[in-house]
Amino acid sequence: MDTTPTRRIAAVVIVTAALCAYTWTLRLRTVPEPSPPRFERIPRRLAGYGSRDGYIPPLSLAELGADTTLARTYADAAGDEVELFIGYFASQQERSQIHSPKHCYPGSGWDILSEGSFALRLPGRSEPVRRLVISDGTERRLVLYWFTMRGRVIPNEFALKWDQMTSALLGRTQSAAFVRFSVELPAGREEEARQRLVSFVELVAPDIIDAFTPSTPGTEGG
Repeated sequence: MDTTPTRRIAAVVIVTAALCAYTWTLRLRTVPEPSPPRFERIPRRLAGYGSRDGYIPPLSLAELGADTTLARTYADAAGDEVELFIGYFASQQERSQIHSPKHCYPGSGWDILSEGSFALRLPGRSEPVRRLVISDGTERRLVLYWFTMRGRVIPNEFALKWDQMTSALLGRTQSAAFVRFSVELPAGREEEARQRLVSFVELVAPDIIDAFTPSTPGTEGG
């Protein structure tokens, strides 16, 4: 007598029961309260750059859905600027989710001319981040961006979703942030602007990562 169908049914029942038990355990698990980002750790002045904080209208903040934001423009003595924007989301809810710039820029009148990855050099390692060149018809800008969870650099949207899914399954906080730098690409000075942006980002990135790193190892679900 062939017992294969019976064994398959038994295996399905066991797997289903295990999944139900695991799901119930997740529902009862308490997710640690995330620590807010420590933006004070991000310097306002460094390497000849001063800065000014920008203003985000309440309507734009409501549409973004972030819990905390930082909009800052750095400028050197020659007046060349680097723009920084950070949006922090304590949780990922329906009306409070990180928006990909690949969706936001076209909706704001910017065309994406090219995109790719870029190796960001950090102390002792390098991290892949995303690169965009955008234009609104009158201005072109170079954009470098990444996401971060628990102080980790997450290079793209797919990796962010995967990390959030595994964090949910493991009972970790799903708090995350979007970090974006951009600089204008003046005609004839594109390479100069690119080098200026890369140098500045690599200089300040460790402070940004530190601002999102939990104070005590193992907190926030590790």
